[in-house]
Amino acid sequence: MFDPTLTFEDLDWLRSVWKGNLVVKGIQTLDDARKAVDHGADGIILSNHGGRQLDRAPVPLHLLPRVAAELKGKTEIILDTGIMSGGDIVAALALGADFTLIGRAYLYGLMAGGRKGVDRTIEILGTQTARTMQLLGVNRIEDLTPDHVRLLGDATADVKLPDAAMTL
Repeated sequence: MFDPTLTFEDLDWLRSVWKGNLVVKGIQTLDDARKAVDHGADGIILSNHGGRQLDRAPVPLHLLPRVAAELKGKTEIILDTGIMSGGDIVAALALGADFTLIGRAYLYGLMAGGRKGVDRTIEILGTQTARTMQLLGVNRIEDLTPDHVRLLGDATADVKLPDAAMTL
């Protein structure tokens, strides 16, 4: 997991010995998304690991439109990180995700009520997703487009850092 010697060539090896579906989690750049697909991934998970370890890493929702524009239809695109409501799910689907993971949301339900809490969390997310789509005037997930979403600007997008500056 934290082995700095791992490379995309290791993904080639894994693909050669594993014929099942292969999904790579932790994609944080368009270049890494391309490489994962080029090296045999069937799916990619855009994730900054909940921001717990990398709180200044790229926001996966902001990366999603660029990845979807280039890789939609070539791989499954999954969004992880930041899904706390049905509105978040709708935004991710509209921007090109094939589906989302719900990370902490189900954990909160689990802690609050065990299996019944998880079921309730899923019910709430479903209701919020349907309500968000209704408010957008959309009847089917397939009808969602990036025009249904406005992202807050990335405040650092235009900041020029010195070559030696750390970005994380």
